[in-house]
Amino acid sequence: MILDILPGSKIYENDKISILAGCPPEIIKFVINKKLKFPEFIILPDSLFKGDVIQCATEFPLYYHLFVLGKFFQGKKLNIIGTKSTVDNNRELLRLTLLGPTKEEYREIGDSSYYEELYNESRYLSVKDKEGKELQIDDFVNFIAFDRNIVEIEGTVIKHIDKNVYEINGEILDINCNEPQYPPYDIKFDFVPMAPHKFGLDILGGGSGFTPTKPCSGVLLNYNSEYMLIDCLPYLDYHLRARGLSRSQVRSIYLTHIHDDHCNIFPLVKFSHKMTFLGTKEIYWMALKKLSLQTGHNFEEFYSYFDFIELTPYKENYFYGINIIPHYTVHSIPTIGATFKMRDKNKIDSIVFVGDNKSIPNIKKMVDLGVTKEDKYRYLWNIYRDKSNLLLADGGMGILHGNPEDSLESKSDKVVFLHLEKLPEKFDATFSMAEAGKRYIAIDSKNDAYTIKAQEIFHNSFPDISSEWINALMSNMNLSLYNSGDVVLKQGEKRKGNIYIILSGVCAVVYHDGKNLKEIAIKETGNFIGEMAIVKRTKIRSASVVAKTPVILGVIDEEVYYMFLKSENKVKDMVKIWEMRHDLEKIEPFSLYSDLVNDKIAAHSKLNKVKAGDVIIKEGEDNGELYIIMDGLFEVILDGKIIKIISKGNLFGEFGYFESKKKSPAIKAQTDGSILEISSANIQQILFNTPSFNFLMNQIIKERKEELFQS
Repeated sequence: MILDILPGSKIYENDKISILAGCPPEIIKFVINKKLKFPEFIILPDSLFKGDVIQCATEFPLYYHLFVLGKFFQGKKLNIIGTKSTVDNNRELLRLTLLGPTKEEYREIGDSSYYEELYNESRYLSVKDKEGKELQIDDFVNFIAFDRNIVEIEGTVIKHIDKNVYEINGEILDINCNEPQYPPYDIKFDFVPMAPHKFGLDILGGGSGFTPTKPCSGVLLNYNSEYMLIDCLPYLDYHLRARGLSRSQVRSIYLTHIHDDHCNIFPLVKFSHKMTFLGTKEIYWMALKKLSLQTGHNFEEFYSYFDFIELTPYKENYFYGINIIPHYTVHSIPTIGATFKMRDKNKIDSIVFVGDNKSIPNIKKMVDLGVTKEDKYRYLWNIYRDKSNLLLADGGMGILHGNPEDSLESKSDKVVFLHLEKLPEKFDATFSMAEAGKRYIAIDSKNDAYTIKAQEIFHNSFPDISSEWINALMSNMNLSLYNSGDVVLKQGEKRKGNIYIILSGVCAVVYHDGKNLKEIAIKETGNFIGEMAIVKRTKIRSASVVAKTPVILGVIDEEVYYMFLKSENKVKDMVKIWEMRHDLEKIEPFSLYSDLVNDKIAAHSKLNKVKAGDVIIKEGEDNGELYIIMDGLFEVILDGKIIKIISKGNLFGEFGYFESKKKSPAIKAQTDGSILEISSANIQQILFNTPSFNFLMNQIIKERKEELFQS
């Protein structure tokens, strides 16, 4: 019998065995909610990610197997099956997340006076056998690689017959899918737009990896009307949109540790802008290592996707108007928390994020045993007792988490707990729980934040804009707020004299052809709406725009905007970029990108028409150009043999820019078509600032290497 769990994940079971194929984040919660028995066998798929969701998230299935079901103590291991490379990477991933870095890895990361203590704490907290010997990852898991595409377990034969397709006892288990994956719990979406605070918190989630009806831990720190992630929960896009936010509004992340309920940061690699990564160097190293092991991409590649700012533990680190004081906690792997401070007139407000942390009495025992230092214990003890505007603490209890009793003597205005499914009854009138959608304000917002945001958007879109034009445009701007689902612009209606800038939230561009309604593009914070109608001097709106989340728009007089473009000789350039972007939005993966990415591509490319039989790249040629197929079919030829046919949306020619190769394939037009051409210099400029496009290029190179190796 085959059971559908969610798109891309299925369970095969009979009276003897149960096998899970495909393992996206929070798969445990899907299984619990469906009241299914959790399988002891997991097949890692060939596609290690779908969109921005990792498909080999085996960390919490292992913890569930070990600590909740207690299977290991019954003499049963978890079994993980896959190709040799995926199994080897998964072994390293689970070893790192369960046991922490080795001494050799700490040496690779660099020097720190804290590493010996962190290493000793991990050893103390690791699982031991009856003789007190630390168990290794292979003691918990059988890692089984396909041998000639076959694995036999407990009398059951699993055949790997195609990409993401398996045959088990004659039944076909196909986990290929084009549908989006979704969280295992209901998310309550806001309908009304909310302004960011000058200093405060928005809760995205506060549960644990085992809380079936709630999202994991994730918090948005509001500072100067900007947003910083404190940890990154699975299915980030859903949670941001539930709060009326788009990806482009989140500019930085403070990561406490790499456990899967806090560190699902793969979506950040698919952002249209670089994220600033704040933390200590070992947390950064572990996060990038995890990304590499999850995706199969080279470790060094991930340095290009983030701007890293190393913070000094226990010292004030200044970051754009806030002071961040990191501290180490006591957890099974290196973990940090932080105190965030901001000055407000004559006082200093503070928000404390403790981080995953053992209970204070348990830490004292580790001090007595010489594992943890007294000054670390004293610092954590004080955090729970000192005054702050908000104390966000770990209340998960158990062997690795804190206890709400740790905060009974806190002088903080509010104490809020993470990692809880339900607050113990005796604390109901004392503390609160972190629930998705809650907001905590330390310093309230100011209305001029959106004027500043609009100015930033104009500078990003038109880097050479003068202060005179900024003043003219801003003095004519008003704010307009829309609920989720509201129609902003209506197809077929006349222009009303305005263009719009999205200052917060996400909109969809939809078109009705008389029979069906189709979503043709997504617009997020930083994008313009309705600007091409005035640029092209059309009177009627060609499509509708609908708020997908609560939305805040800047409304600007369209004639002032047009005069700005005309006086700066930008009208023709805008029309060219818009038309090329419009064509890009019709094909994947560019239909998934924001205007910020597609505009960069359109601005730095030219459209070429080709005829059937035209050779675009000769075999072995190294011209450094990049080509995007807009229309037609093209042959990939190596040693005179066609190894692949590529079509609309595919890219080629990237080998010349990315690396020196003795021989690259030829590309020949099989039919008439059209291609966008981007020079190597412009590719470099786009890639440096655009992680989503950079990752796409690296993924193509990885796939091409595999194809060339196989051919």
